[in-house]
Amino acid sequence: MKTLLILALLSCCLAVSGADKPSETKPADTGKAVAPKAYPLKTCIVTDNDLDSMGEQADFVHQGQTIKVCCKPCIAKFEKNPAKYLKKLEGK
Repeated sequence: MKTLLILALLSCCLAVSGADKPSETKPADTGKAVAPKAYPLKTCIVTDNDLDSMGEQADFVHQGQTIKVCCKPCIAKFEKNPAKYLKKLEGK
């Protein structure tokens, strides 16, 4: 019974502290800027179109990863569900 109570208390403490949330790793402050990861695809991460197919392409950094899209409206689509699109980068 004590073990169960201790486990319940520990899980409550972790939930309150936010330990169950994925943590973002932050580089040590060395005074140098950390460059974002390069974008490995030749197509828009949202539409799979060529990056230049809609005129001026757009790029931005999301959690340390450079993301490129074929147009500015694709940025909003990406931001609605980034996990869906980031799957395309796995294994690249």
